[in-house]
Amino acid sequence: MEAYLTALGIIFLGALLQSSTYVPLSMVNEWSWESFSFVRGIVIYMVLPSLAATKLALPSGYLFYEMFDEIPVMQVVSTIALGLIWGAADLFYERSMFYLGASRGRALSSALTGVAGIGLAALVMHTFFYHSHPESGISLSVVAGMVVALAGYYLIGKAGDRKDREIRSDQDADRRQFDMKKGILLAITGGVMGACLNVAMVTGDGIFLPETLVAYRWLPALFLFCIGAFISNTAICIAQNIRNRTFYEYSQPDVWKMNLIICVLTGVAEFAALYGFCIGRTFFKDTPLMLFAFLVLLVSQTLFSYMWELIVNEWHGISRKTERFLIGGIILLLMSVIVPALLDMV
Repeated sequence: MEAYLTALGIIFLGALLQSSTYVPLSMVNEWSWESFSFVRGIVIYMVLPSLAATKLALPSGYLFYEMFDEIPVMQVVSTIALGLIWGAADLFYERSMFYLGASRGRALSSALTGVAGIGLAALVMHTFFYHSHPESGISLSVVAGMVVALAGYYLIGKAGDRKDREIRSDQDADRRQFDMKKGILLAITGGVMGACLNVAMVTGDGIFLPETLVAYRWLPALFLFCIGAFISNTAICIAQNIRNRTFYEYSQPDVWKMNLIICVLTGVAEFAALYGFCIGRTFFKDTPLMLFAFLVLLVSQTLFSYMWELIVNEWHGISRKTERFLIGGIILLLMSVIVPALLDMV
């Protein structure tokens, strides 16, 4: 139980830092989202993973490439490919919210991402890594946690939908774009793609040097995953720069300093969530809860996102019934990360 609570604390701390970007993101000046995402992507997916892998996972006397020298090419390529897919998942996530509404789209995408992340990772582990992790699969306790989390996401999505109708009735533009079929299809697609993070930590298992400390042996896999994410993020952002003719934004020296500071600060916060998730799951090594750590990450991200929305009064004016849906959903999400540990103790 102590190891589980430690893992929860680490993952929740990373998610808290990530959700705190809610505030500085509003301070970006004269850059479109694609320009900001491109520069921030360099920080998140290249600079920080490279520094972490070099400083923590590379023993003295070794060159960087030697971490991957004896690893099967297919294992390296598949880990990069999963990052490539994950980096593009945000597009589907954003579009699902466009068609379903922000709160309902976020809840549905997060729920599907969690289920797909655990299910696909278990399938990959059982198919390709069963010889090294025969005890790692989806246990009854993990299934129970997933069911409770899904119920929580349902209530939060319901609360968000009611909030949109109660306090944003004068803003009908978004609701005219409502399309349940398109929204669900995009949410499912984005959910499966977003699950690639958990799957990559399975396919990347074993990519490290023998002298690397156990606590940092996951860093080479995260580095490869981030290479893929950087490629897709760059391709998407540059394509949008071309489409929207926003390349000129990079040549504005007067806004570079503040925007770069925000890119670095939010990039560090975003990377902290990835870093915290990877460290947290090591506390569950060789147990079914190692796969469940991914759902803990998603739940914590959701909880802290709603915390910031409540702090800035985005839910001010909702009805008592909507308030009960929201509180019930939050309680169930909190319970979902505790239930697996309690059941495993029985």
